Amino acid sequence: MDEKAGEATKLFNEKQYGEAEALALKILDVAPNHRAALRVLFEIRHAQKRIKAADALGVRLAGLPGPQALRALANGQYAQYLVAQGRHVEALPFATAAVKAAPKSAQAHHVLGVVFTETGAVLAGERHYRQALALLGAEDGMVLGNLAWNLKLQGRLSEAEALYTKALALRPDNMRGTGGLAQVIFTKGDRPRADALLDEALGRWPNDRMLRLLKVMADLACQRSQAALERLGPPETQMPPELLARGRAFMQLGQMQEAIGAIATARAMQRERTGLLYQPEALLPQAERDKAYFTGDRIRPLPRAEAGAFTPVFLLGFPRAGSSLLEQLLAQISGFAPGDEAGPVAELTKAAAGMLGGEYPECLDEMLVGNEAGVPGRLREMYEAPLRAMGLARLGVRFITDRAGSNAWHLGLIKLLYPEAPIIHVLRHPYDLVLSNIAQDRKLEANAQAGLPGLARYFALQAEMIRHYRGQLSLRYLPVRYEDLVADPDAAVRRVLGFIGVEVELPPGFAANSLPVAEPLPAHFAGRTAVHGRAAWRFKPYRAALPNLFAEVAPVLDPWVSELGYEEQGA
Repeated sequence: MDEKAGEATKLFNEKQYGEAEALALKILDVAPNHRAALRVLFEIRHAQKRIKAADALGVRLAGLPGPQALRALANGQYAQYLVAQGRHVEALPFATAAVKAAPKSAQAHHVLGVVFTETGAVLAGERHYRQALALLGAEDGMVLGNLAWNLKLQGRLSEAEALYTKALALRPDNMRGTGGLAQVIFTKGDRPRADALLDEALGRWPNDRMLRLLKVMADLACQRSQAALERLGPPETQMPPELLARGRAFMQLGQMQEAIGAIATARAMQRERTGLLYQPEALLPQAERDKAYFTGDRIRPLPRAEAGAFTPVFLLGFPRAGSSLLEQLLAQISGFAPGDEAGPVAELTKAAAGMLGGEYPECLDEMLVGNEAGVPGRLREMYEAPLRAMGLARLGVRFITDRAGSNAWHLGLIKLLYPEAPIIHVLRHPYDLVLSNIAQDRKLEANAQAGLPGLARYFALQAEMIRHYRGQLSLRYLPVRYEDLVADPDAAVRRVLGFIGVEVELPPGFAANSLPVAEPLPAHFAGRTAVHGRAAWRFKPYRAALPNLFAEVAPVLDPWVSELGYEEQGA
């Protein structure tokens, strides 16, 4: 059989796919778990783009018993196959198995570093990248470039820039590394230098879509709308990310029909090609469980954590509501550090279930029994540890803003960990929220970005959750309207500071939003710009020009327009 399998492999390498497939199938009829024959058939199904069949074969290969080296190879190869398709969450168990089977394999650690980084576990990703470099015993341009991207995601921009420079010296042909370096430099605020680097890269690789899209993003951030459109070229050849960028460029130019046309084309293409639809099935039952559990009577007897080393300031806000702008402004004030999504409370729900035994949130009842009253303190320590590791909880920092999008679902747990933490809720007109989000190339929970109806339902679900928590828990809660924030940023931020309990003078030039801020810096700092009101009430001219644009979402959003007080303003 091994000889026949070798022949099948030779046929495959010679691109005689039909003969290779026939021979591999014949071998597998006799020996269903023959590793080499499975590998040949896997590669053929992959080449044929028969994804489900290739997946099944890859899983079979990864699960075969045998020597550690073979298990490491099979798991590592399948993990790389999944990574190449952007399926990082699915790749995690296979990349993990490869490292366990071959703990001294630099390649296995490198792949696991990629998977952890792209699934948000950036500290774990950094650890495995550094292990890969140590095992290699030499500097490797690809690993250094990936580590640089990891540090960029952590906001450690100066370190990332230094590593990218080193990586590109070793591998000047690393196109993605060049793009990553440009993004780091742009986020640091040196936009002319980032522009020049992208121009140089496009001179070398004029047909690379990723580099072109990065340059378009820079154009849009600098309000160079017409340049972005010219760079994108004709829409007929564009993919969804490019069409969405086209839509945002038209939005900046005030060309509403063209903007909505480009965005609608992008979303229709995503639905047709990938089946992209709003899928709230996982969110709905968890929301109901949380509502049933987190009631005043149930929560009041539970133990609380003692004060930690700093005070988190939790910034709530639906995507595109303006919480990033508020975080940028607060970061300019002494004593504040921008945490963004560095240590989401959502991650602690799994830890709580593990510590207490049982399903979250019902397992929290165990804190009433025996020695489990210390669990809130242990969870609080777990929350603070990554913030310290990333350099956020440093000398002089009293407040770290937490802008994790999942905070809206976990206000009950936040109440147990930080009973007196300020919760600032940035509100924006619901119609503006769905209009802004539909144009963004950003994945939201439950694929809410798939269309206006999904966005409206997702908004309503989140708003209902916050309303429930506010009705049941004594939260230290302050609503701040985006429209007020951009109209008078000084007054709005003073109100926030007063609520938090901070007496400080706003620095000169505060509203220009360009004062130095210590690293680490969240990615959204790349978009820092002077406070302006161009996006406030944007939906009004769109509704006037396209009367049916919001017709489908009005029944979902109008009750919230009224409840949030926007109806009183004739909006």
